[in-house]
Amino acid sequence: MDIQEKARVLHFHRQRLGRPGHEELGWRTPASQTRRFEALCRLGNLSGCTVLDLGCGLGDLKPFLDARFRDITYLGVDFLPEFVQEARRRHGHLPDTAFVQADFLSAPLPPSDVVVCSGSLNYRAAALHHPMQAIARMWETATVGVAFNLLEHSWFPEDELVQGHDPRQILSCCRKLCPGAQLLTDYLPDDFTVLMPRQGT
Repeated sequence: MDIQEKARVLHFHRQRLGRPGHEELGWRTPASQTRRFEALCRLGNLSGCTVLDLGCGLGDLKPFLDARFRDITYLGVDFLPEFVQEARRRHGHLPDTAFVQADFLSAPLPPSDVVVCSGSLNYRAAALHHPMQAIARMWETATVGVAFNLLEHSWFPEDELVQGHDPRQILSCCRKLCPGAQLLTDYLPDDFTVLMPRQGT
């Protein structure tokens, strides 16, 4: 994403600061966020894993993971300082939890067992290979697997802020990196998740 595209995303979220959490993040309802999280967790048993959450927003994935798995070490990354500050306030007290303000599209990514990205690859970008460049970096970073979601293109064909994607096309690209990549389309009508497990995990 270029500077203008990032500025548009910052403006979008800053206009919504102070609204209920799901509206600040751009989700329609809390339930839709939960369903996306549930789909990400279908990657497998994440107990004992280090989880890198790219575009972590308010950090709500960490307590969600803690309720389902044991001994999660979590690092949330977001480029909106207000989100990182609020995530620290809400969840910074949780064990093995940290939040960092950075642009994950360009910042070095620390090696992690699992890399997840929920919603943050949906923003419109002129770059031809977005979001696959980001997904490739996630795959290089993960030792256990990658899980991410995207908006379905037939629901978001012309939106100025976000960009929908063809699930089958994204899956085909992901299988060049991970032949065992799986596509999930059964949890929301306008969203899909791709799971990319490392072999033997």
